[in-house]
Amino acid sequence: MSETENEIRNTISAPVSDEDLEPLVLTDRDMSLFRYAHEHRYLAYSQIRESFWKERSLDAKACYKRVERLVNAGYLKRGYSGRQMLDVYFATPMSYALLKERKMDSGVELYEVTESFDRHIDHDLHVTNLRILFRDLGFNHWESERILRRRNHRMGPRPDGVIHLGGDKRIAIEFENRNLSKSRKRYQGMMNYYWTHKLYPLLFIVIKGNIKDWLVGALDYDIKQVWMTTYKELMNEREEAVFENKAASFKLKKIL
Repeated sequence: MSETENEIRNTISAPVSDEDLEPLVLTDRDMSLFRYAHEHRYLAYSQIRESFWKERSLDAKACYKRVERLVNAGYLKRGYSGRQMLDVYFATPMSYALLKERKMDSGVELYEVTESFDRHIDHDLHVTNLRILFRDLGFNHWESERILRRRNHRMGPRPDGVIHLGGDKRIAIEFENRNLSKSRKRYQGMMNYYWTHKLYPLLFIVIKGNIKDWLVGALDYDIKQVWMTTYKELMNEREEAVFENKAASFKLKKIL
């Protein structure tokens, strides 16, 4: 069990406070939390804290207490991933009904938890982390893969996410979390589709692993459209992260 999850357990076992006895009044932050969990199927606790309680002291345990109240009230459901050995949180019929009522459900049906929900959890959590990072950078309009699928997205590669920057400017996000998880032919096929259809002015490929240099040099693609970086570089350097293609390299803030 992680340190943060131990803190949650300690908080749960703490004496009931006056705040716990007050009626639960949902906030805009709660609704945003429900929406993220709904659009991405689930959130890890660390992602909830990073996204919605980043400014609060860990000692205050405000996030831990709020999450537990939302679970107890039926707005969040706690699950456990044996693959990652951590708790994750799902939207429930109660929170989904509120999202629909406020037109925040994005047209996606409520995810029904299955035994294999965490089959691709490593990939899923990294993609959600990318959404959180770009939100911190001021780009909050993100379409998740679930939303793209619901809209009968094209027959070709479906991005892991799409960022809307305003007007017609959109960024497709592709996250690769294994070294050589696709053959050169499959990677080139993905590039060809983006190149041919021109659905997105920008395609960011974020790579966990050591294949970035190979991808940059081995494939054919539109150098005005495709930029690549590593996950570590992006998460550590943020807007200062260097993105490359076979013709040039620029910091993220300049590309945007």
